[in-house]
This record gives sequence, structure tokens and C-alpha cells, in this order.
Amino acid sequence: MRESLKREEIIRRRRDIGAVMSTGKRVDSEPFTLRYKEREASFPSRRVAFLLNGKIKGAVVRNRLKRRLREIFRRNKHWFPSGYDYIIQVRLGAEGLKFDGLKERIKALAGKVENVG
Repeated sequence: MRESLKREEIIRRRRDIGAVMSTGKRVDSEPFTLRYKEREASFPSRRVAFLLNGKIKGAVVRNRLKRRLREIFRRNKHWFPSGYDYIIQVRLGAEGLKFDGLKERIKALAGKVENVG
């Protein structure tokens, strides 16, 4: 059984990312910013994209961080209400967090979506 995120769960088009960035709602929690926007009724599931700050140096560090964030999202999709597109912006400082620290911060962000949304 495939355990990665499904292709349809990842935002790939620049147009879709731009729509969320320009008209979506925003929630902050250091070192992350979560932007989200409700999707059309015909798409009930949730999609995600991760944007990392260019100041996070080293491809190995950036790729490891993205892998960890994808894994956290994949295992804990239920934290995020369905019917939305999510963009998680990662700022400088996130590369120093361990897996459990990343998981706690992402869970806190997801909790804020329910309170705000």
C-alpha cells in the first residue's frame, strides 16, 4: 500500500497557490504561516503545498524539512478541515526543530484554522 501523499492531495499549479496566497485566510505560529482557502464544492478533500524560505540554507536541510512536514500532514490529515487548500510557509528557525516539535507546531496551526474558519 502506498503511504505517500496522493497526487491529488498536493497543490501543484502556480495559479492555485497564487489564489490561496492572495485571497486566502492567514494564521501565524512561529516559524510557520498557514494560509488556507475554501475549495469548490466539487472537491471535498484537502490539498497542501509547502513553501520554504530561501534563507534556509542547504538542499539536504530543506528537503529533510519538507519530507518531515509532508509526513506530519499525511498522518494527521484529520487535524485540517476538509474542503480547503492549505499552504504552509516555513520560515527560518524551523530547520532546528525536531520531528515532535514540528508536529506540535503544525497541530497548533491546524487548531487555529478551526477557531478562525
